[in-house]
Amino acid sequence: MRRGALAIALLACVLAVDAASAAPSKPPYQLVRSLHALQDQIVLGNRSARAAVSGLAAALAPRLLSYDSSVWREPRNVRAVVTYVLSGGAPRVAQAVLASGKCPPQEKPLVEAALAYSEGKAGRARSLLANVDPRTLEPIVGGHIALVQAALVADKYPEKAVALLDIARVLAPGTLVEEAALRREIFLINATGDFDRFISLSGDYIRRFHNSTYADNFREHFSDAIARLNIAGDSAELQRIDDTLSSLKPSDQLKVYLMIARASLLMGKIPAAEFAAAKAESLAPPDTTEISRAQLYDGAAEVFTPTYERGEGTLDSLNTSRLSREESTLKDAALSVSQQIHEWPQIDASTPAASLTGGPVPQQLQSVMTGTSATIDAAEKALAESDGPEAPPP
Repeated sequence: MRRGALAIALLACVLAVDAASAAPSKPPYQLVRSLHALQDQIVLGNRSARAAVSGLAAALAPRLLSYDSSVWREPRNVRAVVTYVLSGGAPRVAQAVLASGKCPPQEKPLVEAALAYSEGKAGRARSLLANVDPRTLEPIVGGHIALVQAALVADKYPEKAVALLDIARVLAPGTLVEEAALRREIFLINATGDFDRFISLSGDYIRRFHNSTYADNFREHFSDAIARLNIAGDSAELQRIDDTLSSLKPSDQLKVYLMIARASLLMGKIPAAEFAAAKAESLAPPDTTEISRAQLYDGAAEVFTPTYERGEGTLDSLNTSRLSREESTLKDAALSVSQQIHEWPQIDASTPAASLTGGPVPQQLQSVMTGTSATIDAAEKALAESDGPEAPPP
């Protein structure tokens, strides 16, 4: 076991053992700091820390419950419980604080809100936090509260959620709270179609949190977001995507470009798919699955362009032994689509002009169009089922 993983395991064991001993020697707010410190290791890429967080949160519960109720007169101890519960800690700790009768009245709404949120009672949590300004709280507490407030209003008021996520980032720099806030904000911005801000914040994330254990999740969602943006092959926009990803190591750039190419092809964004596939080809080692996948996406995209013959040639020359069954199906579907599109039946001079300008489809074209539609559906299904990146964490 590596030193970092061993240290985390020992910390969890010590806390678990100490929970059964006499009254804890440290006040609650200091105990909860250990959980936050472990969570912040996640931002640095410590996968052992991510695996240990839930165990540590569970180990802290009996220890927090063992305190004399008088400790809950101290606001910072109460607020530590708020952040503990919002960090995945046991809701029964918040219940115990409220039941103690010692919780200061001004702190009760925060504890009740944390409890409601942890129990899935979004309406009650939203009501309790409606008039809370996270900037008036200690930074780490305010960061957690702003993150929760944003989650509670994001569906109906995305602009308000973005403002709250900005606050969370400012209050808790370098922490898991900031990383989560930035990640969520990027994809709220994407939904608005604001390419400039989306790409700017994405660059911030990649530069600052590329080691986070949630970075793979970010990159997958980033790729999907690029495919959904209205990018019509604008060279300046494509260059900004390239600039944003340039700080990643080549192997990570390759993964992202393959995901962008795949998602863009699925969404029918041909210029973006061609761009990403070409970048992936330039990064992929020869004679690898990655180069075959890049060529697959490149060829499949090109069959929808004036240079479709080159796309057909690319697909025909692919070594399918490196492709999955679904990817091989995609190759066949793309070639079939190209053939149907580019061997379109000739329309004789007697065909009414209305048929070509929005009127009824000529009978001789209906079978071809129906076949093309079915083949495109097959291609989309193949893409959706093809081997992709690891599923995102919950």
